[in-house]
Amino acid sequence: MNGSIQSMAPPTDRPARPISGLLSTAIVVVVGALLVHVLLETWAQVLSGPTSVDPRANLDGSAQWPKQLKTVLYLGLAGLTVVKVAVDRLWHRFLTGADLALVVLGLVMVLAGLVNDSSMSLMGEALFVYFRGVIVFYALRAADLNSMMIRRLLIVVAVVVSVNVLLALVQMVVGEPAYRVLGWVDLTWSEQSRAQGLLSHPNHLGHVLGLTLLGFVAWLATATDVRRRWWAVAVVATVAMSATQSRETLLGVLIGAVVIAVVARTNTRRILAVCLLVVLCTVAQIAARPDNRAEWERRIGNAFTSFNHPAGSESSPPAPPAAATAKPSPTATPRPDGGSTASGGPKTSAKPSTSPGTSGSGGPGGSPGAATPQPTHSPAPVREIRVLYLQQAGKILPRQPLLGFGIGQFGGVVAEKDNPNWHKNPKFGPGGFNRYGFQAVQVDSFWLHLIMEVGVLGFGAYLVWLFMIAKPLLARTRQLRRTGHRPAPNVLWGIAALIFACIVGFLSPSMEDPLLPPLLWTVVGLAWWAARRSAPIDQKDGGPADATGPAGAREDDTRILTTDEILAQARRVRPPAGFR
Repeated sequence: MNGSIQSMAPPTDRPARPISGLLSTAIVVVVGALLVHVLLETWAQVLSGPTSVDPRANLDGSAQWPKQLKTVLYLGLAGLTVVKVAVDRLWHRFLTGADLALVVLGLVMVLAGLVNDSSMSLMGEALFVYFRGVIVFYALRAADLNSMMIRRLLIVVAVVVSVNVLLALVQMVVGEPAYRVLGWVDLTWSEQSRAQGLLSHPNHLGHVLGLTLLGFVAWLATATDVRRRWWAVAVVATVAMSATQSRETLLGVLIGAVVIAVVARTNTRRILAVCLLVVLCTVAQIAARPDNRAEWERRIGNAFTSFNHPAGSESSPPAPPAAATAKPSPTATPRPDGGSTASGGPKTSAKPSTSPGTSGSGGPGGSPGAATPQPTHSPAPVREIRVLYLQQAGKILPRQPLLGFGIGQFGGVVAEKDNPNWHKNPKFGPGGFNRYGFQAVQVDSFWLHLIMEVGVLGFGAYLVWLFMIAKPLLARTRQLRRTGHRPAPNVLWGIAALIFACIVGFLSPSMEDPLLPPLLWTVVGLAWWAARRSAPIDQKDGGPADATGPAGAREDDTRILTTDEILAQARRVRPPAGFR
């Protein structure tokens, strides 16, 4: 009991050592540098690389110092965290259910690698990519943070995000010249009228703005008064987010906002107003821009076509027409590497890498589900690649359901680096894993990638770990509501950010991308900090006693409690199990 209370109160577990404060400051500085770096990394690489219309050639031929600097920042942050914990003897902070769940998850992943012949170096690289963002979470938990540190950190990141918002709006209005002036040579997203700012993909900018907007929603849910200028800022950010036309971001923001409304149970009308604003801005973009409208129609049509013609149906010979007498050309049979001599290249790509015409839209109009005309019989029409991958994986995974096929061996950045032809591995079947001509060699879904590498056991362990991270945040919110206090906005933001990441993980590999993980785990780390410092302590007059708390605390109450009052209040207030 006493240990639990002490772990909740920052003043009692903060050693009075000068080096401790310096280490905390250094951690926050490195976290800020890392966040700014990942927001600018790809743009710096493109500027320093060859001027090729192929984005992969640009990144492969560009300077590698941005990647190396990012690794140095991660390793430096991990080192500072270990030193901080050792100097202040803060090991008790890392004995929560979430920490135990992470250990179990790591052991399951290693076991999946060992039974599937993943080398030690391959497993090490895969684990680093899976969990490098989590280093930020542990660093923030080890640091002795205060409101000033957090405010300065968020201001620095907000400046970079604001620049991207401004550039996205300019790209939305001006078009192609606004992309070229920034150094972008691959004009795929300009042709589709999708803003990308300083990031390599519109979805990446959408993720950044989606997390930002959820932070605003969390603040709306707890604020007593919201001035009009903040609504104006929210409108600008929402318009910029809609300019990215990121479908996964749209779903993530709407679902995350609903979760905030359900958890907070305050200011529901404000939250619904933001959701309505997001939907209206997105619909306006679709209505005003034929390119956006054609892309939505194509994606929806191809998704339905994927269910009518599932993965594997192209391997069986099509039924001959009534008037047909000739045999189908054997060249129309798909090759194991995903190509087809009759298809003429990657015609089933879910998103183009050079121009909209290569995405399988069947022409400039992008009619949904329409197959590109071919001189020979085509065994299947154009389909949504993500659906095809899910259908194909559903047939392959039952061969090794428990532990999958080994970390670092399927569809991720590590698998691509270790073996660019990973999809030809015979363990996925006689013909390997069919990429259906999709030019991107990575699987475009984090959850599919995860379950194929670590199986059902690893997938379940990952979900349990995320739940154990969210559980103490939910418990703290319920505890604050029961005592008449408003939940801290950072706590709500952390809960919504986890939901957002899970949603976008279905449609992108974002949870192991260089960008989203450090942003996500910064938000979650700040949520844990806010939950630890927002312990509700009832006073005799019924008012909140934590003058530094973020949830509506009274700053004018400076009465010093007696020892008996402190002990009585400590007995009444128990922290959630996750923070003990």
